[in-house]
Amino acid sequence: MASSSYTDAIMLFGDSLTQAASAGSLDQRMSEYYMRRCDVVNRGYGGYNSDWAIPVFEQVFATKEAREKGHAQHVKLITIWLGANDATLPDTPQYVPLDRYKDNLAKLIKFIKDPASAYYSPETKIVLINAPPIIESAWVEARIEKWKSFGSEGPKPEQNRDRKITKQYADAALEVGKEQGVEAVDLWTAIVEAAGGEGADQLAPYFYDGLHLTSEGYAVLFKALSTLIVSKFPELNPEKMPMRMPHWADVDLANPREAFDKVKKGRLAGEL
Repeated sequence: MASSSYTDAIMLFGDSLTQAASAGSLDQRMSEYYMRRCDVVNRGYGGYNSDWAIPVFEQVFATKEAREKGHAQHVKLITIWLGANDATLPDTPQYVPLDRYKDNLAKLIKFIKDPASAYYSPETKIVLINAPPIIESAWVEARIEKWKSFGSEGPKPEQNRDRKITKQYADAALEVGKEQGVEAVDLWTAIVEAAGGEGADQLAPYFYDGLHLTSEGYAVLFKALSTLIVSKFPELNPEKMPMRMPHWADVDLANPREAFDKVKKGRLAGEL
């Protein structure tokens, strides 16, 4: 089956920062950006680290064989946004050592880029997104409030994140991008620059609990990501992609079916 706008998709892959589908989230903004041009598929999994992301990828990203048989969408671009959970303190269950985190990112990229891989997809553009900064005090306060809301059962939550450690993982993601020859969004730097500094008060508008982004935080990410797409992958600029159905004003009121039949013929011919 020929790839067309009907079988094309953008995949957002990552943890809870990707999973969020509320107003202003990355999912919401990208879905609106590609509306009527390309499906946006959210494959974010709250709490996951890069170790767990690998077996998940093997289930959610279609194999080359499935795509060739027309049984799956063609992912034109994938964002890989992992690291926030890998960077938890070493005594926490989500922690992944820095070197293994880098290896895991490289493995995910090679799944797509290596011709010997069952998931080989040369048409798929890859964009890494690194972890944003955290507000340690706000994060531990949020954990304690959640603990209280559940009746204060179990031990009182303690801090399980360190800003300096998270920065190491954010830098590592950029390093992997360079090593593997793929694009990356430096979200850490973008948010710090938007905030005008790294102080807790400066960063506060961009995080609702010290870790997860507010709509303002996602706005910073979307601006950086959409700018990168237009610059590096102009063919994925939605303004240059055909709409999946004609504009209402282009429909002949006397013979509306003609416009839709034309689209159908183009789709079957792989022209749309």
